[in-house]
Amino acid sequence: MLKIKLLFSLIMLCSLGYSQNKQATVMVNARAQKDKILIRWAINSPIEWQKANKKGFVITRTTILRDGNILRKPEKMVLTPKPLLPEPLDSWLDLAQKDNNAAIIAQSIYGESFEVTSAKEGELAKIVSMADELDQRYTFALYAADMSFTGAVKAGWGFVDTNVKANEVYAYQVSVFESPKVKESSYMIGLKDFSILPAPTDFIAIPDDKKVLLSWDYETFKRIYTSFMVEKSEDGINFNPIATTPLVNLNDKDEHPSKTMYYIDTLSVNDKMYHYRLYGITSFGEKGEITKPITAKGLSGVVTAARLSNYNIFNSNDVNLEWEYPKESEDFIQGYEINLAENDRGPYKTVTKIIPASDRKLNYKDNLYPSNYFTITTVGKNNQRMTSQSMLVQPVDSIPPAKPIGLEGVIDSLGVVRLKWKPNQEKDLRGYRILKANAKGEEFVDIYHKSYVGNEYQDSVSLKMTNSKVYYRIAAEDMRYNISDPSEILVLDKPDKIPPAAPIFKDYDNNDGKVHLKWIRSYSEDVVGYSLRRREKGQNKWQEIKQINDTIEEFTDDRVENKKIYQYAILARDKNNLWSSIENATITVQVLDFTPLKVITYSEAVPDRASKKVTLTWDYTKSKGKITGLSIYKSIKGTPPTLWKQLNGDILTIEDKTLKINTQYEYHLIPNLESNNPVKEEVLTVVY
Repeated sequence: MLKIKLLFSLIMLCSLGYSQNKQATVMVNARAQKDKILIRWAINSPIEWQKANKKGFVITRTTILRDGNILRKPEKMVLTPKPLLPEPLDSWLDLAQKDNNAAIIAQSIYGESFEVTSAKEGELAKIVSMADELDQRYTFALYAADMSFTGAVKAGWGFVDTNVKANEVYAYQVSVFESPKVKESSYMIGLKDFSILPAPTDFIAIPDDKKVLLSWDYETFKRIYTSFMVEKSEDGINFNPIATTPLVNLNDKDEHPSKTMYYIDTLSVNDKMYHYRLYGITSFGEKGEITKPITAKGLSGVVTAARLSNYNIFNSNDVNLEWEYPKESEDFIQGYEINLAENDRGPYKTVTKIIPASDRKLNYKDNLYPSNYFTITTVGKNNQRMTSQSMLVQPVDSIPPAKPIGLEGVIDSLGVVRLKWKPNQEKDLRGYRILKANAKGEEFVDIYHKSYVGNEYQDSVSLKMTNSKVYYRIAAEDMRYNISDPSEILVLDKPDKIPPAAPIFKDYDNNDGKVHLKWIRSYSEDVVGYSLRRREKGQNKWQEIKQINDTIEEFTDDRVENKKIYQYAILARDKNNLWSSIENATITVQVLDFTPLKVITYSEAVPDRASKKVTLTWDYTKSKGKITGLSIYKSIKGTPPTLWKQLNGDILTIEDKTLKINTQYEYHLIPNLESNNPVKEEVLTVVY
């Protein structure tokens, strides 16, 4: 039995979208050529793959279209009278000696054991070798079949259909013989689907010291090609493969798909031009179009770093730097870059473009820090960089920063102040002094007591203090403790949380059944109106009887009832809709009205000598309270009246028959009210 020991430095674990799904499935792929159709398949389960190698595969072709028309009765044909099985081991010997991938396939099918030996620690083959033997056989078999279509056909995993017509389209169905648990799959294709395989794009070469980094677009072509081959030439005419096996991408993962593929070619010398070209290889062994050749040669690396040697300061923002570098090494570099940092640890920032290799001086005219650390970087032609030790440059600085601008802020309802301003541009800026005053004309005080770093600041103010405004300024300070002129004054209005002072009643009087009120207005400046309210004593709810938005300080309430006790309150409202306290802003008034009420609206006394009587009639007003009765006093004119009749309130007429001829009588009608208010009497005079 053939036994092969495999040695790999690079392998690809899978292709054709194989995966461990819940249900084992035959995965099918096909490729049309000018006169034939190539078919490839595999099973996405190692166990079912091993079983299928013993049962074989069945290919059924169904003709779907002819001359662009769908066939009413598709023509089905079995292309494999017998299930396709791997060819016997003896028939693999010649192919295995010429094709390493065919040898891998044979070993995966027939080998008694399957051992993978890694060339170096940590490479992918070592990881695969830790899996069980079946997974190793399965994984390497799929990889090798992608690299050798001839081997795939020999293993029963590929098929070439030559009995095809250009005007037809077919559906190829591949299934495992007598294995209903394995789901079959189909692929529809025709000769019309033939297309020329494209050349890879974005093929570039990046030279370095005795090596060239080659890269190309992998993401676009990974569904077309399973591997790639780079060819190299010294004369641009005769090209040879750069490796003995095609190049595959090991870094392409589902969660982090690769976009670019790389290959590093090592060179023996730097001054020789090389030509490179690239093509892709499909899982059917087809070679795609070749790219146009590109050229590259190695670039010598930087071996010596420039050294800063001296400096001269002309003013606070002007320094002349000098450095040293061997003249004989100038041809191997592009030039120099100057780097600057605020301290020796960095971070350093490149502050110049590349300076020519022949230069040894630079006048730097930009804002400097109080302490400046300069380095110089030597840039090689391969963009390799070598940086010198730092050199300290400290200019004398007595110029303060610019006056800060753009100060603005806001105070929220809790008294939190948020200030912000435009940051100063000085490189040696230490921070800002935060200045505050609580009243106009008051001296500003430094509330942070040291330099504040940043251009936003949060403060707080008391909303209980009576000042309605607060004032802020800021000043910039540099590393030499030079302080700028303070900014313009920012005036902020404090949110009004203090209610206005309460107005107070100063006097009242109670005449003719009316209550006349007088008060003293609130002394708060932000009062915009008043509310006069009233309630009967003992009630909880106040009723507004007058809104006052001007300077009125008195009011007469004529909608009161006699003998009732009322409470009055006067409240002030400010511009923030805050109301003054109702305490100490109320008075209590009892209404006492002794003016008689006119209750009787109509009265008449009619004598009737024939009937020997006088008829009295009257009527009441309906709005003066409930009438409980009527008292009638009678007298002969000139004598005191005496009570004659006491009637109920619903009687409106009465007859008097106790009379003397030629006598003048007076009748005094006095209603009785339930409220006991005084009422006006009505006097009727009649001569009988």
